[in-house]
Amino acid sequence: IILQMDFLDSDAPQKLAEALGGQPDVVLSDMAAPTTGHRRTDHLRTMHLCEVAADFALHVLKPGGHFLAKTFQGGAENELLSLLKQNFRSVHHVKPPASRDESVELYLLAKEFKG
Repeated sequence: IILQMDFLDSDAPQKLAEALGGQPDVVLSDMAAPTTGHRRTDHLRTMHLCEVAADFALHVLKPGGHFLAKTFQGGAENELLSLLKQNFRSVHHVKPPASRDESVELYLLAKEFKG
């Protein structure tokens, strides 16, 4: 199944949930907003996408499932980290080996959804 949609459209999460046909083991989000070159703006835009993906994960994941989402370092992730820590057994920042050292890109990995 291939779905092409803007995940920020109000009906997109429901369409994807219906297409899944059940509770997934993993929700992975590699969404990122177009960069502007202004680090704070880019961070906030990408954090919004990460929060939308996390909200989706909390609604569809099966207990014990995992969530992985791209974000940018920038300091606005505390509320999201708190939400993830309440709902998953462990939450970590992950920087892929392929990511350049100077890149602000990193991933949030939340493991074992409490359901």
